[in-house]
Amino acid sequence: MRRKWLGIAGGVVLVAALGVAAFLLLRDGGTEESSGNSGEESSTASISLVSQESNDVTSIDVTNSTGSFEVVRTAEATDDGNATYAIAGWEDLPTDTSTIWTLPNNASSLEADGVVEENCSDLAKFGLDEKTAIAVTLHFADGSDYAFRVGNAVSGGSDTYVAPADTDTVYTVRTSLVANFSKASTDFLSKTVLEEPAEDDYPIVNSVKVERKDIDYVLELDYDKNSAKSDSLSGSVATHVMVSPVPAYLSPDRSKDVTNGMFGLKADSIVYPHPTEEQLAETGITDPFATATMACDDGNTYVLKIGNRFTEKDDSGTETAYYNIYLDGVDVVYRIAESDCCWATVTPTDVASRLVLATYVWNIGDLTVKAEGEEDMHFEVNATSKKDAAVKLNGKEIDAERFRLFYTFLLKTVAEEVKLDGDTSGTPLAEIQLSTKDGKELHDYTFYKIDDFTCLIAVDGQSAYTTRMSYLDTLRSNMEIFDTDQDFATNWS
Repeated sequence: MRRKWLGIAGGVVLVAALGVAAFLLLRDGGTEESSGNSGEESSTASISLVSQESNDVTSIDVTNSTGSFEVVRTAEATDDGNATYAIAGWEDLPTDTSTIWTLPNNASSLEADGVVEENCSDLAKFGLDEKTAIAVTLHFADGSDYAFRVGNAVSGGSDTYVAPADTDTVYTVRTSLVANFSKASTDFLSKTVLEEPAEDDYPIVNSVKVERKDIDYVLELDYDKNSAKSDSLSGSVATHVMVSPVPAYLSPDRSKDVTNGMFGLKADSIVYPHPTEEQLAETGITDPFATATMACDDGNTYVLKIGNRFTEKDDSGTETAYYNIYLDGVDVVYRIAESDCCWATVTPTDVASRLVLATYVWNIGDLTVKAEGEEDMHFEVNATSKKDAAVKLNGKEIDAERFRLFYTFLLKTVAEEVKLDGDTSGTPLAEIQLSTKDGKELHDYTFYKIDDFTCLIAVDGQSAYTTRMSYLDTLRSNMEIFDTDQDFATNWS
């Protein structure tokens, strides 16, 4: 990397001329010349240190307390936008374009607020000696260079001491113009792990699969095409459904981060750009604790690897948990707060809706309800809407509105929690079998006793949820009064 303390001859002449102009300003203004001891500005006139176009900066050499790095121009300015820049060697990595742009933009036409001391013999007191100063060299498209040093911030002010590399004149410059030269090279990399697409280019997430070492199943959430239909239960359930470890509807609020949260995901910091094999192993990426795979309808599949978990304490003693993460195709190990990494901790209960059934009433083709001690009820539904609905119960025509009200009660069947290890070997207490009119969806919900207060719901023969035993009492009661005009109970304690 190129490092220069001296600019070219043209830059030297310019700075020297400006130094003389500043001296004359001091004299003409009647201001007492600086003794070199006060550290106060002795002029408030704006002084141009370098005057070039920001888009003409071809590269910048920076040496600060974190090390040395080079900023390079990766594309020239166009009619539609400014030139683009990246850290040399990391041109393939996502760059924080707004932060890195401040370097050529602010420094190419740098102006000082005033002169502090000319021919300074003790640059160290301003933080401008070679051991402590930040060294910056700008390289321009016309072949010229400009080098300067950045020192300490002015006590109690908003300025920072700066000196050209080829003179010992100390100036003050607004801190905001030079502050970013103190950053580490990794600070100019984007912490956005995966950019969020524009609204009109947002793909459908077909599926998200989460595999983890602390669970013995794959959590899989798939896009539900029925959610796009106008007669779906919009707002009650999410656009995705759980297909593993159990079939379940999802809560829109609690599942959206799992299904779509990779888009726009922001890390806390950069751990390793272009990590080595040793660094991948050290951070747990080689053998990840968890893997989240998102497949989209535009043909793209994103694989997020979640490595080691660790904790850190801040100055107040508050402890925060983090994970190392790595997105395949982006050669960076990031650090992310556990609270932002839902795939590392999510459980089926976290995302499942409490609704057990969520099929729109007039999408039903067949519905069978059985309960211990009650006559089986088999409904055949032929409808496109309430206006043309025709319903049969055990082969006899019935009032479609009465059926709709009974089904409204069934829709209130709620799961208390997801239960994957329930015993389904006993005699069922109740059963609800449901198929849609197009025959493409069929579910069998079977209820088993766990204890006097709780029962298990198995979906298609697989242990899935728990609910209150009092629900089955209400179900039996509503079955008994179906042929009456009594209101169906819709609540149970």
